[in-house]
This record gives sequence, structure tokens and C-alpha cells, in this order.
Amino acid sequence: MLSHAVEIIAMCAQQPDGLLSDLWRPFQEPMPPRIETEALMSAGVHLPIDTARYRAFFATTKGWPTDDSPVWPFGGSPAGGPAATGMTVISNACVSGAQAVIEAVDALLDDDCDLAAVNAGDFITDFVREGFASLQASATDKAKPFDRTRDGLTLGTADATIDMRRATQGSGFPRIIAYGCSNDANHISGPSRDGSGLALAIERALVGIDRSEIRAICAHGTATVYNDAMEARAFHTVFGGNPPPVFGIKGAIGHTLGAAGLIEVIISALVATEGVIPPTVGFERGEDDFPLDVVHGEPRKIKPGYVLTTNSGFGGMNTAIVVGPGRLGG
Repeated sequence: MLSHAVEIIAMCAQQPDGLLSDLWRPFQEPMPPRIETEALMSAGVHLPIDTARYRAFFATTKGWPTDDSPVWPFGGSPAGGPAATGMTVISNACVSGAQAVIEAVDALLDDDCDLAAVNAGDFITDFVREGFASLQASATDKAKPFDRTRDGLTLGTADATIDMRRATQGSGFPRIIAYGCSNDANHISGPSRDGSGLALAIERALVGIDRSEIRAICAHGTATVYNDAMEARAFHTVFGGNPPPVFGIKGAIGHTLGAAGLIEVIISALVATEGVIPPTVGFERGEDDFPLDVVHGEPRKIKPGYVLTTNSGFGGMNTAIVVGPGRLGG
């Protein structure tokens, strides 16, 4: 558990087709810069801020075209705005978004900044599609996370942003409670089959936390044969054969690569606060080995509380982040 929690004071996510439009908090506007600025003001951050105490973290697996670079609310883009006052780029395969959150949390707790913005995104190009196809990792029809008939992932384009600061007493914002990382050093593109790498990351995140306090797991859930089996095994290892309810969003929005981990932190914050788990699109029937309680068909109500979100990526990297609830309406 972190020595001091970090709170998420603004968050937003979007896709070109609008699948994530209902996730904007707290405004329903199409432009991230305006959203973020207004959200910061609603959180009590006085603008203009001291840019010397503001840091930006950008997560991507391969970068953005120059003419489509994400724009930050205080002027410029990663190529020419906040870079002068603290831009960090994280490119760590499919854990990039989650890793950027972790780097930003560390910067806040180390007092390197007072406000940290994390942006994550990737465009899905023909090169990316063909790359996954060459690995035989693409679904023949649709992604089916944790389903026994799953045969691969589907890809999605998305962008997400959150703003964080050190938690203040009495505030009602969702919080990053803890995190853990590991690298299983198994294969350039395949996870360790026994789930030991992910299990280690989760164990590190849960130090000082009673496992019974984890209300749900937002899984990486790519719907590839090996990833989902590895995750199930890791969850059973950590939770003594009885993991909490599991859900995944990639069957609904696709695997958004560098944005995936950050979007799943946002989803986890909403689940932790609102006490409603979204159904896992594509799931019908699970495996007999290391069975999971996968939420599907319809949303499930739970008691608000901690949500664990996990990610794994090429090169063997694993992340686990525990998100705590805020208060509805503030």
C-alpha cells in the first residue's frame, strides 16, 4: 500500500466511434483540452497553474503522427508544450498506460510535482493489424475474453487522460491505493504460462491490503488463449483459489494497446465508486481449469470498494493497480 494515496481529480476517455463517450467525467464535451481544464477548475485547481510543478506523462506503444499529437490543456503538445516543463514518454507495450499511471504516482509521492496529467493513446494501423495477425493473435470473429472458445483479440483506437494529485483529507475523488510491477522474462511476446509474473505484480500491489477488500478485478482479458489462461491461474494463486468477480472491457471496445491500461484505471475508478461491474462482452462459458466468476450478460451490483486492475504486455511486463472509491457527486 502506498505511504500516501494519490487521487484522480479528472478523467476522460474516448474512441472515434463514440463507444466510450459515456465515460467522460465530469463533463460531456468532445475536446480533451477543454474537458481537462474545466475538470481541473471544478476540482479546485487554480488556473493558470505553476507549470514548474506540473508534469505530463504520455503513454503509447509506437507514438502518434505529428499532426495528430494529443493537445494538453495548458498549451502545446508533447512535442512543444509541457516538454519544457516535464514531459515523460512511456512506451512499454500493452502495459504502457498503466505504467504511465505508476510513474506519475511516483512523481507525486517523490514531490517532483504537485499535479500530474497522464495521457495514453494509439492509432491502429495496417502495420499493427498485420503484426498481430502474423502472431496468430487476432480473433476470427470477435474477442471473447475468458470464454472457452476464445481465439484472439480485436483492436481498437482510443485516447484517455487523467489528472492526479496527492490526496487531500476529506476529498471525494477516487484514489490510487497501491501498485505492483514485475517482468516474468519468459518470451518476447508470450506470457509465462504459470502466471507467476502477474501473480508477483499483484502480490506486490496487495502488501498491507486484506484480500477480502478487493471487490472486483478488471482483467487485461485480451481473449487470446494464453493470456486469459495465464491471468486466471495468477488470480487463483493470489486469492487462494477463490478470486473476486472478474470483468474485462476489451470485448466491447477492443484492445487499445497503449491506452488500455489507463482506460481500465478509469473504468476501475467508476466501478469502485458506483458499485456496478459492467458485463464482459463476448463471454458465455468459461474454462474448467482455474474457473473464474466472470461478470457477463448484465451489470452486477457490488459494494463500493477497492478494485484491482491488471495488465500484461510483450516482453513479459506485468502491472497491478488497486483503485479506491470516491464519493458520488463530488
